[in-house]
Amino acid sequence: MIAEFKIKNFYSLKNEQTLSFIPTNDGASRVNYTEEVSDGVRLLKIGCLYGSNASGKTNILKALDFFSRFMVKDSLNKGDETSVVPFLLDDVSAKEKTEFEMTFYLDRERYRLNLVLNNKVIHSEVLQVYSSAQPTMLYKRSYNAETDSTNIVFGGKIGLLKKSREAILGNTINNRTVIAAFGLSNVEKSRLNLVYDFFLQRIAHIMYPQSDLMGFTKSRLKRDGDGRLKKFILHFLKASDFNISDISVHEEEMAITPTLEMMIKSTHGMSEVAKMEILKKGVITSEEMFFMHHTEYGEKELDESLESRGTKRYMGLATILYDLLVHGVILPIDEIETSIHYELLSYFIKVFLVNSKKGAQLIISTHDINLLDEDYIRRDVIWFTDKNDCGETQLIRLSSLGLHKTLSVYNAYKQEKLVDLPFLDSIYMDMEEYYGNEEE
Repeated sequence: MIAEFKIKNFYSLKNEQTLSFIPTNDGASRVNYTEEVSDGVRLLKIGCLYGSNASGKTNILKALDFFSRFMVKDSLNKGDETSVVPFLLDDVSAKEKTEFEMTFYLDRERYRLNLVLNNKVIHSEVLQVYSSAQPTMLYKRSYNAETDSTNIVFGGKIGLLKKSREAILGNTINNRTVIAAFGLSNVEKSRLNLVYDFFLQRIAHIMYPQSDLMGFTKSRLKRDGDGRLKKFILHFLKASDFNISDISVHEEEMAITPTLEMMIKSTHGMSEVAKMEILKKGVITSEEMFFMHHTEYGEKELDESLESRGTKRYMGLATILYDLLVHGVILPIDEIETSIHYELLSYFIKVFLVNSKKGAQLIISTHDINLLDEDYIRRDVIWFTDKNDCGETQLIRLSSLGLHKTLSVYNAYKQEKLVDLPFLDSIYMDMEEYYGNEEE
């Protein structure tokens, strides 16, 4: 689980900002909100980001997504750009380095990973483990600008043979992390396996409002050999008051028309060989999901095109909830409330908190301030993003603002006692200057 994530000079996050999952001393709902990761150490399962549009909420999630993906990205060739985006609203930050640091727990031990880079090279990368009160360095990597080369110093407790260290060093080019190079190397098992698997499998891709959850759910159901996922989805939909008694995915072949052929040829993320194989067959397989509705009139099956966006998105969230609870993933979701009624959103969060026991964490951004009015929400899981006049995002924890526990967070937020809300001008506009000459 993640304990802390620090970001500096990334998009609107110019100065270092810290997202923490270390709970305060608040004892409210501690069992449901936290999970033990080491003796005497518990971490929060959820973080909720609030803020105005363009205040930087999504950039926090993007930072986590970039960092976790980049740590295991092995597709870069020597000289490729890292694609990191620094703060661009001043004349200095674009030339400075971006820095990430994450503290996390694996197998009841604390790790700290620091990464410093720009768009060309990785300048520094350090991995430490806390087997005791003092940290032990597993490796430290640095960049030599004069020789345009990377050097790695491995710690004595890394657990790797000399030839294995040399193999990792050989795969660590200037724009590739040591963790990614480890993934390319045929070496013996060590602590690096845990770290590599954590970033590759445990931290999921960011979920945006426009993410194709239907496609994701279909692909997961196709691999659902024992039917547990389907059973879970149907149980969750029924518990959420949907009258859906069954779901199924049907496949059918479609002839490739000239229009479809052009779409296939222009598809990104697919190799030319794969495109030619599809076109050679002359047909493409499409998948459609069907929903069985149980009503007083009996049972009727409807295809997905007749279902509401809310129904389809909530079913996608059910699939995601399954991964959170069963596989213990860490998931960032941007604008989680999209197309979802508040009561369903609240139920989703409550089910996650009560049933999560495998190290899962949910990191969400939302505009739905109804959560701020709920008694079951702990104040140390609420964060606000606020932008100053220089366009810099500041990340503020609700529990640090000193709001008395008897005062309503919802009312304080609405009254701008916590962060600034968007300044809205008069609703009246002089439309004469926009109408133009109607005779033209």
